[in-house]
Formats: sequence, structure tokens, C-alpha cells
Amino acid sequence: MVRKILMAAFFFVACGGVLSAQERKITLNEAQSRLFRYSPIEIKEIDSALADNEFLVKITSDTWGFFYDCVDRETGLPIDNISKEKVNLYTSITNIGLYMMCVVGAHDLKIIDRDLALERLNLALSSLEKMEKWEGNFFNYYWVDTLEHSGSYISAVDNGWLAAGLIVAKQSFPDEIGQRCKSIFDAMNFKIYYDAKLGHLSLGFEGSKKKASAFHYGMLCTEPRLTSYIAIAKGDVPVEHWFRLNRTLPRQWKWQQQPPRGGRKVYSGYKVFQGYYKYKDFKFVPSWGGSMFEFLMPALVLNEKELSSGSFAPNNKTAVDLQIFYALEENGYPVWGMSPCSIPGDPEGYAEYGVKHLGAKGYPDEHVVTPHATFLALEIEPEKAIKNLKELLKYSNIYGTYGFFDSLNFETGQVNNKYLCLDQAMSFIALCNYLNDGAIKKKFHSDPTIKKYEHLLTVEEFF
Repeated sequence: MVRKILMAAFFFVACGGVLSAQERKITLNEAQSRLFRYSPIEIKEIDSALADNEFLVKITSDTWGFFYDCVDRETGLPIDNISKEKVNLYTSITNIGLYMMCVVGAHDLKIIDRDLALERLNLALSSLEKMEKWEGNFFNYYWVDTLEHSGSYISAVDNGWLAAGLIVAKQSFPDEIGQRCKSIFDAMNFKIYYDAKLGHLSLGFEGSKKKASAFHYGMLCTEPRLTSYIAIAKGDVPVEHWFRLNRTLPRQWKWQQQPPRGGRKVYSGYKVFQGYYKYKDFKFVPSWGGSMFEFLMPALVLNEKELSSGSFAPNNKTAVDLQIFYALEENGYPVWGMSPCSIPGDPEGYAEYGVKHLGAKGYPDEHVVTPHATFLALEIEPEKAIKNLKELLKYSNIYGTYGFFDSLNFETGQVNNKYLCLDQAMSFIALCNYLNDGAIKKKFHSDPTIKKYEHLLTVEEFF
């Protein structure tokens, strides 16, 4: 039963961008009047012979185009996805939080000026202030034109990413929008997700039923650890929560990929089973599915590379190195980078992909890679990441108006020519951090409440 509950929970999380919002499409002509600008989605060439830095700067500029164009001009909210055939009019609060970081990053890189950055951020903040909420928390999906929420589900992880965006924006422009960001952030209530008995956060809350989800986020090395960190820093959840998250699942859970090694350790007075897996010569603390974004998305804002020398930093590097080893050396694939994304050849589809060995359960390998996985790895293995991007460009239909399309099946050559706000944002923020000395992370950690809890990142030794 526990296995079934966990599988259902993590499937729900991975598919969060497609389960709750019923798509409401508009014609491309209508899109031109709603969006700041509509540019036709077309295949585009980029010169892979450019010097590495020029190459990345060009990709950064094209990727930013999505956030310059595909935002509702009246409400200032980014659309969830766009393809050559359609525009969808909903968004998620993760999209909004990441979009705010992208605006900050574009300003820092001098792609846009201060006036435009503040205009965009103020417009988005005005919409956030108008949106219906439940206990200060935002519903998961909203229509970008009407600001009405689609469904009554309130997601812990999505509210966490919105909170992160508010923190980055507040620290970037404190005199202009700091108080507006702080007011929205302060009203958010992460207490509603906390299960004190289990010590974990529930996936979310069904607002219409006033009932928390029966499923929980239970593993540390997955994407929701950022929400856990913010909830603790905000004072809504006790520090104990961090140390009650599973490094590996308990040894008695025989269905996991392998029996965990390791033993008990004590940090700040809390007992932790410091478990890990081993595959070939790689030691690592697993994620749920073995996908790149589970390990590395939190590192877009958490400064794990510098602060977590005994834990997340080496573990994140192993996740990248094992993805590369699995693809290039073990299987002879031409490219690497597996993470949940659009399904190549299926205009509406979305699925989980990963390296099974890296996960407790493990997502399947179906010869699908997604460029955002490579961008997330850029800080950790820059030379290998840039080489992989250039290898991806050998597939002539992989690059378009707003940079790399969302996914590729390298065996069939099929591409999903959709742009997802989530994946574009992960790519753009990773590029901003790489090209600008970790600027987004530095802004996040400059917030006093975030800085106060950096010991959560420094104290632990995984191996």
C-alpha cells in the first residue's frame, strides 16, 4: 500500500503541469492581441561554431524572447506553453515565480533596462494581489486573462517556487517593489501542509474540501526541498522537518532500486539515517525518479555548490556525471539529459524520464532527452554541457524562435516543438547564474531569513 501511495504521489507531482488545468486555447490571431508580442514558432539556425561564451549568450537572448513575448499584456502573467499551432491561456504559480526571476536575470544581464524590468514586475505583482487565495496561499492554476483560478488545488511545491520568485524580486529592487513582494510573501502560510506526526509536507491542499492531500513529499534530494527550506526559514515549519526527510527510503522497503547503505548520524540534535546508493563507482543519495530537475532545480536559487561541500554539491555532481556515464558510455547514446518534459511526437503529451539507477523508484529511459536538463548541469560540468548542446544542434529541427524546443527522441529524431514556461525558465535562470556569477542565487541568499538557515545546507555529510 505504501508503495502504491508513493507512486501515485510522485506521478501526480511530475505531471503537475497538465493535470489540474483544463486547456483553453485561443487562435494565433487572438494571441497577437493578448500577448506582448506574438512571434511565429519556426525552426531557426544557430552557429554551433561560435566561441562557447558567445554561443551561450546567443541562446540566452533567444530563450529570453519567450518571456518578452509570451506574457499577457494586461495581467503581466506568462502563459504556460505555446507551440506552432496554439497558445494556452493558463499559467501556474511556479511559472509566475520563475518568470519574476527571469525578469531580474534579464535586467542583470542588461538584456532589458531597469524601467522595463520594474514595469513587468509591478504588473505581475498587481495580478498576484488581485488573485483569489486560500489562507494566503495561491491556487495552482489561473487563467492569465481573467485571473480566475482553474480548480481549487493548492500545491505546496508551487507556492514554494512563487515564494522564491518574490524573494529574488524583493532583494533585487527593494526600494521599488520590496514591500509589495514582502506583503504577499508574509501572507503565505506553509503551516497548512505540515504533517507534524510524519514530519513531512503534504503535496497540497484541496481548498474546496478544506482537506490536505493524503500524499507527502518524503525525499530530500527532490525538487520540493526548496519549499521545505523556505517554510522553515519563514518560521511556518520547524527545523526538525529538514532532518526527518528521507535521504534514502527505509531499508525494509524492498521494492526500491537497491538496499541503501549507510548508517545513523546526528545533526543539530536530530538523528538521521544517512543512507546512500552505489552504482558502479558512483555513490549518491537518490531522487525519486533519477531525473535532472529533481536534483538540480533547487540549486537555481539554493547555493548548494558553495555551501554544501559535504552533501548536495558532490551529490549534484554525481547526478550529472552518472547521467552522462549512463547515456554516453554505458549505452552509447549520442546525447544526454533526461528529465520530465513534453513527449516527442505527441503535441499534448508530457511524461517523466530519468536514469533509473539514480532514483528510488526510477523513471523510464525512452531515448528522450530535454535541453533544460543540460542547462541545469551547466554550472557543474560546463564543458560537457556546452558540448552536449552542440551535439543536440545536429538534429536540424531542435532549435527555434525561442531557443531549444522542449524535447527530442534521439532514436527517431522526433521533436516536440512546444515551449513550456517551466522548462524555458529553468534554462534561462541556469544561464543567468552561469554567465553572471550566480547572481540569482546570491540575491536569494541575501534575504536575512534565508541566510539565517544556511546551516541546513552546510551541516550534513552524505557519505
